[in-house]
Formats: sequence, C-alpha cells, structure tokens
Amino acid sequence: MASSSSSSTLMKYHVFLSFRGEDTRLNFTTHLLQALKDEGLDVFFDEEKLEKGEQLSQALSRAIAVSSISIIVLSADYASSKSCLLELSDIMDRYSVEQQIVLPIFYHVNPSDVENIDGSFKESFDEHEARRSVDEVKRWKTAFAEVGKLEGWHIDGSISDRPETQYIKDIVAYVMQKMKKHQVFLSLGEDTRLNFSNHLVNALEKVGINVFPDNETLKKGEKLLPTYSRAISASNLSILVLSKAYASSESCLGELSDIMDCKHNPTDKHIVLPVFYHVDPSNVRNSGGSFETSFEEHESKQPTETVQRWKIAFAEVGKLKGWHIEGGKFDR
Repeated sequence: MASSSSSSTLMKYHVFLSFRGEDTRLNFTTHLLQALKDEGLDVFFDEEKLEKGEQLSQALSRAIAVSSISIIVLSADYASSKSCLLELSDIMDRYSVEQQIVLPIFYHVNPSDVENIDGSFKESFDEHEARRSVDEVKRWKTAFAEVGKLEGWHIDGSISDRPETQYIKDIVAYVMQKMKKHQVFLSLGEDTRLNFSNHLVNALEKVGINVFPDNETLKKGEKLLPTYSRAISASNLSILVLSKAYASSESCLGELSDIMDCKHNPTDKHIVLPVFYHVDPSNVRNSGGSFETSFEEHESKQPTETVQRWKIAFAEVGKLKGWHIEGGKFDR
C-alpha cells in the first residue's frame, strides 16, 4: 500500500505507487521505488495503514488525483487488503474520467486471474463479500477486473524468468518516456514507417530532439490511441507525413483531428508541419485521388459526423505550408 516522500499531498507527484506492504515492501517494491527516485521522480509511497473506516483517506485520494502515473503492484494477497482495493478503485476512477496512466505489474500472479478474479483473488473477494456491503465489493471487483485487462509487466518469478532488476529498468524507462514533454509528435501512415519516417526520426533524435513515437516504438509499429492523444497535447509541434495510405487509416485521421484541435486552441500555440510525401497537396486540400477512395470507404463504415470531422481537418492541413516530396527523378 502506498510514508509519503513529502509531508504534503498538495504537491504534484510523478508516480503513485500502490502495493500490499506485507507482500513486496522488503523486496521488489523497495527496489522499484529507489530506481524511480534515482531518476529524480517524486513518488507517493505510503506505508502507514489507513484508519479503520469506510473511505479512502483524503491524503491518499489527493495523492492519486495529483499524480501523473499510478503503478499498481498486484501480488497474490493484494486483494485481501481493503485499503489496497480502495486505492485501486480510486485509481481506476481517475483512469476512466481523466485518462490517468495506469501501469499494472502482475507480480508472481497470472494476469488472467486478475481479470477473471480467480485463484487467491477469488478467496479474498469471497471473504470481503461476507463482511462488506454488496455494492462496495462489486465496485472493487469491477475495478480489479478492469486492471487485469491493461497492458503491464508480468513477473512470474519462475527459473526461466528475467531478473527483477531488468524488469525494474524497463518500468523506469517507460515511466521516464511518459513523463517527457515531447518536442515533436510524428503522425504517419504504414507506407512510410520503415523508410522516410524512420530516417526522419533518426535525424531528429540525433540532434537531441525528443520525438513521439521514438525510433524503437516506430520500428514496432505500435498504435496506442489514448497514449497518442496524450502525446499530441504534450508536444510543441506535430509533423504529418501525408502519404498515399495515410487517409486509409482511421487511427491516422484520429491523430490528425486531435492535432488540428490543438492547433486551434489559442492557449496551446501548437505548430503543424505537413510533409506531402509522393502526393499532390491539392489532393489533400480537395480529398482527391487516392484520398477520395479512402474517405468513401470510411463513409460506408463510420458515422457521418466522424468522417466529416476528418475531412475538414484533412483539407485544412492541405492548405498549410510544408514540404512537397514528389519522389520523381528530378526531385531532391
């Protein structure tokens, strides 16, 4: 369960750490905490037991609310603690309403047992149901199952598993990436990921510019929409590589719409730079050529309002100044 690294819960924390002390305080969680602090991160880490009562303490609730990321160390006896379940429910409320980043660590437990409330977790919830109100336990179970569906780290603790130090290194690196204020957000279609866009990211990173997605993510081709939406709003500038296949992707058009929303926000001052890669800028402005076919396909599958929003944003990008890479033999 999450002594605070500060006496005041009014300050903002980078990370809120939720865990069951008896399970992991003297091993994994302590090492993770130190690794996060070594990177200069403010971590809320509360070893004090909550007073017996029905509500999560105001101090913990405030700490969750002002944290950017919550890490939940789900150990075998995590669900046996009412305090841990109160924390977890509060965290998932923030996740649902404010899209707070939640990172689960399945520590010597099976993620499917969390999602399906099975194994030791079933026994814990059975005990709660015998003592607590039905509505309260139902809320805990819903939040618990939802955490089981999230992507995280599964540390199974077997002989063939990686050392915990390697997991901690990966977790800290991931947290540090999420905490960065990105200088550039790059929006691209699959047809440029392994050529032009890859070279562009390499060139930007070489001169010390922080790009999202970074080159490692770019190589994997990951598309995590909630993560991308947050990255756009956290970036100073967006580059759109408008290729022939760009408008065929719903996720690309979703990114583009979010980017143009940021551009229109008077308090944001978001810069947008289009790269017309082997396409005619006029076809972007007028949704012509291959783009017309892409939008017609979207119109047959998506709500009219959604496609209209995409088309307006797409046409607006076509009017912006950028770079036209024709790709002909006389081009640079």
